[in-house]
Amino acid sequence: MRICVAFVILLDLTIRISDLEAFYANSGATPLTMIFEHAWNDHYISLHAISGSWKVQLVLFCMAYFSAVMLFIGYRTKLFTFICWILLLSLHNRNILILQGGDDLLRMTLFWGLFLPWGARYSCDRLLDDTPNHSIHIKSLATLAYLLQICYVYTGSALLKGPEWHTDCTALYYVYSLDQISYSVTKWMYQFPELLGILTRLAYYFELLVPLFFFVPFKHSIFRFIGVMMIIGFHLFNGLTIYIGLFFIIGIVTSIGILPPFAMDWFEKIVRNIKHDVIDSFLSISNYLRRIIPWKKPFYILHDNNNKIQTSALIFLILYVLYWNVSNLNSWHYKMGDSVRFIGYTLRIDQNWGMFAPGVFKDDGWYIYEGVTEKNDTINVMNASQELTREKPKSVVSMFSSDRWRKYSENFLLVSNSYMRGYFCNYYKRIWNEKHPENKIKKLRIIYMMEFSELNYCTSVPREDVLFECE
Repeated sequence: MRICVAFVILLDLTIRISDLEAFYANSGATPLTMIFEHAWNDHYISLHAISGSWKVQLVLFCMAYFSAVMLFIGYRTKLFTFICWILLLSLHNRNILILQGGDDLLRMTLFWGLFLPWGARYSCDRLLDDTPNHSIHIKSLATLAYLLQICYVYTGSALLKGPEWHTDCTALYYVYSLDQISYSVTKWMYQFPELLGILTRLAYYFELLVPLFFFVPFKHSIFRFIGVMMIIGFHLFNGLTIYIGLFFIIGIVTSIGILPPFAMDWFEKIVRNIKHDVIDSFLSISNYLRRIIPWKKPFYILHDNNNKIQTSALIFLILYVLYWNVSNLNSWHYKMGDSVRFIGYTLRIDQNWGMFAPGVFKDDGWYIYEGVTEKNDTINVMNASQELTREKPKSVVSMFSSDRWRKYSENFLLVSNSYMRGYFCNYYKRIWNEKHPENKIKKLRIIYMMEFSELNYCTSVPREDVLFECE
């Protein structure tokens, strides 16, 4: 799990860095002045918020890359787990307008990884450790905290879902009607309402009950393995049918830590032919790194059950996160008070797993960027090679270069986030003029064509909404 989590961090950073200016610099669409005024919590901590310069942001990205590589190879695992967590927390706090549930799960897994001995295997730390082999069974409060976190994602999500998921079973009908997240295969499945009803019910009861597989007292390893395989299948299906960015990959890799020992024994038999070459390579890397920065003791040994401070902290954090998730339920009347929520916001262990809950959005649509040139010609700024039209594109989901932009556009629509519109409009107009000096625009109009989905495959006539106009 450590290796896969580090890989996801590297992949996420690579996606994010392509929009370094747009999302993290003051010259982009989300400058710090806007974030501090409208999208900031006073308890947040963010190194990325110390400067709006893209150069400072680039340095922090490079630090995050290096730390993720060190986590990947398992060198000074605990130290670099902490650094990766701090930098990820900092990155998320810098711009919450592009975050989704997968970001929360990745951040929480890194947080519990601070207390897990996930550098004890497949790591440079293990190869540099001269002590006898440690037990393959890990039982501690940290493993309980991690296991409960996985349960919150699924059961917690199911408990937040409304009648569309378990009574009339129309949720996936509405989900698959959302053009901004639907692939071509989704549109094909959308033609079968009976199938969508069955899949809706299956999805709901899967989320509600899959954590039970981790607590079966008999044949425990077998049921754990089945539970993880079901989670992997669930996320693969979602990743192939709806556009959710890295969420499905994060959901898969964060469940790997639940795999029982026999699964890893089978894995080692598969890779036994390359194992010795990998070990030799890791030993060379480990010894080289140790010569550069000497380290006296292996740094992965962290879970010390005799450490009373750590044990007390874990007990508190487990109960705190449990109570936070319970407080998200509408049926729970004893909500967590605001006076203690600062802990969650500071450590960013705040969470809400209401994916498509309690109901699914019924409104959908597509964007049009209408530019007016200095010669008073009207052009399609989003795609200059295409004629400006109000007709729905063949593939709305392909209009987004990444899921970050899709999430940004989702927040862009909300009336409560109308402050975003002027910043983005002026940023996008400036970028266009810099790239097209021969065809500059003096005015940019951001239009949203909104349509509502109804039952029985009915949709409303698209309504044109001018969200913002800058000149």
